[in-house]
Amino acid sequence: MNRNIYLGVTLIVVLALAGCAQNKTRVAEGAGIGGVLGGAVGTILGYQSGHPMQGLAIGAAAGAAGGGLIGAQIKKPQPQEGTDAGTPAASAPLNMQDVINMAKEKVSDADIVSKIQATNSKFYLMTSDLDYLHNQGVSQRVVDAMQATTKPATTK
Repeated sequence: MNRNIYLGVTLIVVLALAGCAQNKTRVAEGAGIGGVLGGAVGTILGYQSGHPMQGLAIGAAAGAAGGGLIGAQIKKPQPQEGTDAGTPAASAPLNMQDVINMAKEKVSDADIVSKIQATNSKFYLMTSDLDYLHNQGVSQRVVDAMQATTKPATTK
């Protein structure tokens, strides 16, 4: 009997955590976390009264329900079309930290410069910014490209 309860609770938690990737809210995550925490608290309280398995089942069910309700109120950020979930949109202007991160990730200078130009990023750099960029490992070629974003275009 105890084994069946463990298996049932485990199955519920696994299904709750699996959730649908296209779900626009965090119901599955909330239910999974709530179920695990509720089950733990329920087991402890149930153990003290001599009924740990019933405490586990009740705690897990209550925690999953509460976590699911809370998760339903939290919207997931949706990736913009044509981009990965963790990558900013291609047209979003870069900031100084984006350039530093790319330099630290060993993205080539040519690729960083291309991205600065493609995103129409503007950088208004002060002397302290130049020192900071160099200390963070950003090459002079990239710094020059950043500075060129605020210079007026020349005509021939």
